[in-house]
Amino acid sequence: MKLWPYFLGAWLVLTGLNSVINLNFKYEAIVMGVIALVAGVLVILRK
Repeated sequence: MKLWPYFLGAWLVLTGLNSVINLNFKYEAIVMGVIALVAGVLVILRK
């Protein structure tokens, strides 16, 4: 099961919303960082 597209998509959507409508929420930097790390690791490890 390929999960990395979902994590990458979530990261891209949240990044876009943050830029367009100035979306701010508690622990935003931590959440965005974790999503980006998980997506990146899954892309590297995909088979």
